[in-house]
Amino acid sequence: MNLLDQIKSDFSAYAAQAEKDSFFETRNNAFLELEKCGLPTLKNEEWKYTSIRKISEGNFTQSCVSELDAKSLLEAGILNTIACNKLVFVNGCLFPELSVFLEEDADIVISSIANARKGNAAIITQHFGKYAAVEGQGMVAMNTALMSDGAFVYVPKGKKMKYPLMLTNITDATQHGIFQQPRNLIVIEESAHGSIIENYIAIGEHASFTNVVNEIFVDNNASLEHYKVQRAKGETYHNNFTQVFQNGNTNINQVTLSLDGQWIRNNLHFYMNGQNCNSLLYGLYITDGSQFVDNHSRVDHAMPNGYSDEKYKGILRDNSTAVFNGKIMVHVDAQKTNAYQRNMNILLSNDATVNTKPQLEIFADDVKCTHGATIGQLDEEPMFYLRSRGISELEARKLLLNAYAADIAEKIKIPELVQILEEEIERKL
Repeated sequence: MNLLDQIKSDFSAYAAQAEKDSFFETRNNAFLELEKCGLPTLKNEEWKYTSIRKISEGNFTQSCVSELDAKSLLEAGILNTIACNKLVFVNGCLFPELSVFLEEDADIVISSIANARKGNAAIITQHFGKYAAVEGQGMVAMNTALMSDGAFVYVPKGKKMKYPLMLTNITDATQHGIFQQPRNLIVIEESAHGSIIENYIAIGEHASFTNVVNEIFVDNNASLEHYKVQRAKGETYHNNFTQVFQNGNTNINQVTLSLDGQWIRNNLHFYMNGQNCNSLLYGLYITDGSQFVDNHSRVDHAMPNGYSDEKYKGILRDNSTAVFNGKIMVHVDAQKTNAYQRNMNILLSNDATVNTKPQLEIFADDVKCTHGATIGQLDEEPMFYLRSRGISELEARKLLLNAYAADIAEKIKIPELVQILEEEIERKL
């Protein structure tokens, strides 16, 4: 049974016993859209370099059952020295015994979506499925129709999270192939502040497919720090769709680090729905072997006086492949927009490949927008300078690549996380 047939069978079983409320209606409409548009193929312009054949034909199982000692795995994890709130999901299901809550303000809600539907139903109804559109988006529709579980984060008006929240997703593929669909809903109300870290890790020899959807709402005068760290090793397939909807005078800093995994697709969409929105998008991907990483972004400037800055950097070795497709859309009312986009890549092998396509679509006439892409190798002049000072070729290369990657890691505003990730970047290099 292929993946799409499995989804149809699973949804029929779900629909037979589900309560027919607005939550079910949203999921049912998503399933109908999935039946209509299907899963993406190479004929789809947005997926022309990204095949999902191995995913769609894979033999995956949705199961919360795990044989691993998740506590031991967490204790060995590189991010666990950070003082933060923690929600831990194993194969898409919440493990409460591994979760940690340091937040002292009872008005700030950190929960699973399953639990939040009982205690915060009104907020869930107001925001769930309202930002990540399913029309023409087969992966989003599939997640909306049959999500596993995920995090619900609610920061009320004027509140600030004292500690970051780490969402750790552990894939246990030790027994069989795993398919999971985490769904995270993050609501930051007016003049509030939140900080979120997505952390993906995996163990086991079997293949796994993780299909994530994040819906993020940031209201007027609010701010958000959002970091994603992808370190799921092995035959892991990972698709992440993040839709950010921000109102006026908001500040968002988003950093994506893709370090491990066989196949990664990051879809990052921003919709700037008010004046004076400030959106920062940074990414670093380091690939080797036959790794594949695809970063697709879209920033919609819908209102005047918006600012966005996007910089993605890649380091590719061996036979690995990367794709970057970034689109900045400046709508007709978005006068005085400042928007910048850069994609830079270093190839360390003759067999590594990059397909890069930065795009601008501008329908306003008073804007400042630039975009560009570079692909190259390490500069021989600084290499010669370092070698002439008695530094080995390996150490010289490491110094130059660390310097190249450092400005992305430094965009992270949690010092402990920066230090850990710098060590991880050095390991990968």
